Order: sequence, then C-alpha cells, then structure tokens
Amino acid sequence: MKNSRDVSILPPELLTEIFSWLPVKTLMRFACVSKSWKSLIIDDSSFVKLHLNRSPKNTHILLNIANDPYDFENDDTWVVPSSVCCLIEDLSSMIDAKGCYLLKDGHLVIGSSNGLICFGNFYDVGPIEEFWVQLWNPATHLKSKKSPTFNLSMRTSVDAPPGKVNLGFGYDNLHDTYKVVLVHWNCTKQKMETMVYCVNDIFCRKILSDPCSPILLNQIKGQFVGGCLNWLALKNMNDIKYQWDNVTLDQLVIASFDMSKEVYRYLPLPKGVTEVPRFEPSLKVLGNHMYLFHDHNSIHLFVWKMVKYGALESWTQLLSISYERLHCIGFPYIPVPMFLLEDGDILMIAITENLEFIKYNIRDYSMEYIPNPNEVFWMDAYGYVPSLVSPCQD
Repeated sequence: MKNSRDVSILPPELLTEIFSWLPVKTLMRFACVSKSWKSLIIDDSSFVKLHLNRSPKNTHILLNIANDPYDFENDDTWVVPSSVCCLIEDLSSMIDAKGCYLLKDGHLVIGSSNGLICFGNFYDVGPIEEFWVQLWNPATHLKSKKSPTFNLSMRTSVDAPPGKVNLGFGYDNLHDTYKVVLVHWNCTKQKMETMVYCVNDIFCRKILSDPCSPILLNQIKGQFVGGCLNWLALKNMNDIKYQWDNVTLDQLVIASFDMSKEVYRYLPLPKGVTEVPRFEPSLKVLGNHMYLFHDHNSIHLFVWKMVKYGALESWTQLLSISYERLHCIGFPYIPVPMFLLEDGDILMIAITENLEFIKYNIRDYSMEYIPNPNEVFWMDAYGYVPSLVSPCQD
C-alpha cells in the first residue's frame, strides 16, 4: 500500500468490511498509518466485535510451559501463543521466545476468552489470602492494571495451610463484561463461597452465598464454554474433606456456573460412565466443545465429547486408548488431551511421564510420537483466538 490517501477515498463502510477480515498482526501495522485508521481499528468497539466474530476459531492455542515445575526456587513459567498447525509441524516452536510472556513469582494463568488472557496470584497476609488478577492481550501486547486484591478467609490460623480455591475466567455476553470467579471454603463463615469479580464494573465484586454451592474437585480451573464455567463436582456433600474412595456415582456431576445469571446448575456425566473412575476425572474444552476424560481401571484413557453444550443426550464417547498402546503406565501419568485440529481429526496428547507428545488421528486411529526436543514441561493449554479486544478498562 504505497499511500494511505489512495485508500481514504473508499467509503468508511467498505473500509470497515475489508479490515474486518484481516489478521490482527496486519491491522496493528495499519493502525500506525493514520489517526483515522487507528481510531477505527483500536478505538471503535463495534469494529473490534465485528472483527472478533469474523476471526477464524480453533486455529490457535495458548500454552503455559515451564522448564521444571518442581524447581521450587524458580517458579517462573511462560505463556506462549501459537498456531496449532505450526505447533504440530514443529513442536520446538513451543519455546520460541517471540511472543512469549514471562509469568514470574508463581503467577498462574486462570483462563482465556476472546483473545484475552487472565492471570493472577495469591499472597499470604496472616490468616488471610490476598488475590489479584490482570488481563493481557498477546496479539496487541496490551495489559491491564492489576485489580484490587480480594481477601479470602482460607486458613483457620496463621500456621495452617491454605484451603483449596477453584478459579475461572470467561465472558458474560448478556452484560458485555469479563468475569473472574473464585469458589472457596470460607473458614470464618464455615461455608462454601462463590465470589464474582466483574472486570468492567469499576472493579467491584459480588459475593454469592448459595447454600447449595457444590463441592468442586481438585481440577482448579473452570472450563469455559457456552457462556458457563464448568468444574467436576460433588453434590449433596457437606464435608469438603471428602474421600474419593467413598464417592458414589450419583454424587459425581458437572457444576455449571452461568456467567450471566450467576447461578449453578448440575449436568450429569455421560450415561456410559457406569462406575466411579479409580481417580478423579478431568474436564477440558477443546475447540468449542467440552470433553470429559478419565482413567478406566488403570488400563485405558476414556474421552467423552459433549457435542452440543447442555444437551445431555449429546455425550459421545470419542475414543478409548490403552496405556499400553500409548507406551505409558497410567496414573499418575495419565495422558492429557491438549487440542484438536479445526477439522477434529487430530488430537494432540501430552505424556507427562516421559515428556512425549502424540498426534492421534481419530479418523483412522493412527498415532505419531513426537519427542519433546527441549524437554519443557507443559503446564496447561487454552483455546485462544488473536483479537483486538482491549484488556484495559475505561
């Protein structure tokens, strides 16, 4: 484009239409051409939403990696946005420093939504845990200010270990705002508490006291899909210190927290799950679908797909793979699905025991082993779409 004035004669509607189909990287360069282009690309919220709606989904992934998660003197990790196709073709691109974001001092990624990454951290202040969050857009390199700290009563005394807290991040479409959800046992009030932080609501917070709040399992981060955060949970339980060996199948459910209505509902597991797995199962959102994966008799990995979110009859068993075929021994080294290709044919699986990855073709059941060239530890993976959404609040 030799001269921006050559394009300025285009009607604004046509310029908006053209720009809405371009990748973020290109648009960020165009925003430097003129004030009017910057105003459209960066400052026009309606254009940002249009571009987001037209951006291809399920083509990128956000990886959270570490050199050694057991090095307690150095708990730094990295957040690495990557094209799924590029990652599959060359796994070494996982540790490409370009575009990486360093999380220092044990900061943890909470989730990803519409191109925004939410991360935060806990700090001990006597018997109180202080928690803050921050948003970051990897595509625009913009980052919000830290939120005010939340005070969580998670200890019975200064010397007692902190209790468990479950976290989640997602978008409330009804109120056009991003929310962080914290679920924890309030030691002072002796009850489960759900705290909702509305990012766009002038940093206010709302505390929900629901007597029917579920007991969430040990998978800390909620999986966001269909406008809801999802955790595996136990219903009709009064004791947060449950023993997994005593859990019954009718107690095991998916706790779905509606981000707009701020209420829970319970979703049952697939009917094909006829007994409580030997170890706690896990949920994962891959693409636009929710998956349940669990160990079966320490022999197989079972993966279930909810084809239509909330439609219980749509649970479908995607695959069953023996650990022998995967060349791993099962728990505690259960293979973890990372992502699916956009066409849903290739599933990438991480084997934490020997730092290997597997490309599994769901269509023909073929597998390809990919050694980890740099022996980085994969902490987690998140769906990600490059966007122009601003993490900074007005």
